[in-house]
Amino acid sequence: MLAFSSTIEPLREANSVAGRRFYEWKVLSHDGRPVRASNGLTLNVDGSIEAVTGCQMAIVVSSFDPQLHVTRGMLAWLRRLAQQGAAVGAVETGAYVLARARLLNHYNTTIHWENMESFVDEFPKVRVTGRIFEIDRGRFSASGAAAAMDMMLHFIAQHLGRAIASAVAEEFIYNRMRGPENPQRLEPAERMNARHPRVRRLLAMLDSHLEDRLDVAQMAAFERISEREVRRLFRIHLGLSPQAYHRRARLEKARHMIRQTDLSVSDVAIRCGFASGSDFSRAFKREFRQRPLDGRARLNRAEHPTWAPSRPALDPVAPRPRTSRSAADSIRLKPAAMGNPQSRTTCLTVFPDASRSNAAFKPSRPMRSESSLSTGRRPARNHSR
Repeated sequence: MLAFSSTIEPLREANSVAGRRFYEWKVLSHDGRPVRASNGLTLNVDGSIEAVTGCQMAIVVSSFDPQLHVTRGMLAWLRRLAQQGAAVGAVETGAYVLARARLLNHYNTTIHWENMESFVDEFPKVRVTGRIFEIDRGRFSASGAAAAMDMMLHFIAQHLGRAIASAVAEEFIYNRMRGPENPQRLEPAERMNARHPRVRRLLAMLDSHLEDRLDVAQMAAFERISEREVRRLFRIHLGLSPQAYHRRARLEKARHMIRQTDLSVSDVAIRCGFASGSDFSRAFKREFRQRPLDGRARLNRAEHPTWAPSRPALDPVAPRPRTSRSAADSIRLKPAAMGNPQSRTTCLTVFPDASRSNAAFKPSRPMRSESSLSTGRRPARNHSR
């Protein structure tokens, strides 16, 4: 729900600040029925996707398990809009839906960091970055709720000017409009509240080697200090040993991989620097008080059968050649044209929440809003998003 609100509320507030209805939108779902969010709230929609045959911009908003609710009709609808020249984008795991429609091949895109590894494996033709949002020709994507706010403020600044965008941000007590180049996650030292420069460098090095099992001698050689000094720094500034920190970081990565992919325990163990599946399982159980597969919701294939979308007669929207303009200037959010109702409509498609499942990559169904936007939700995690 937060990702959806962060996408649509800046448009509403821009109309208010500007004193004129520059933007209009429609909320849609694939079947026209209300969409239930992961927080239990239900979102009413303006209709089904088939009720909208054209718009300037379409956004797919999705979170948990989108693949459970993607349909051939939805993918065909998105392709038609793209072929008509609409800007097509996504928020959070909505990028999965666009990738399934083959609308992101050879485009820069982003997705929530939890889903990135499995997304890259499943869609090798998509150029995935770790930035908070991406704009590349007729495609755009935001990695999460806060990033959606930044992206929409960017569009508003392009169209109505930075003064209006700043006023919109201030209305939401949002005192910093971030550019797309910002990373999604905090630096390791920021997460651990570490201030010592040696500790900060060591943490960055360890987090860049989560597929390896590093010993203290390697850490000492990296910083050109003694092993004893490495242990002392970690004990004083972090309250744990360097091995414990690195093992915990590798286990956290493994837990995300188990939740977001269908990799076997042995494969996850190897990718996270453990000698064997059994060694990994023991460490995982000690850290999280459960076995690795206990955290993986099983996809009921009988309830959610998979299917392969039929190949379209024509390749959907071939990428256009780059121009001298920067990617961030390539999409402009236009005001509502007072003549043709379709030309002033943005369509939001929203995905309902699904029971949690951890097959390869899972988002949920779309919710729709007055902009061309499709949204879906991921299953609830132990932390809030």
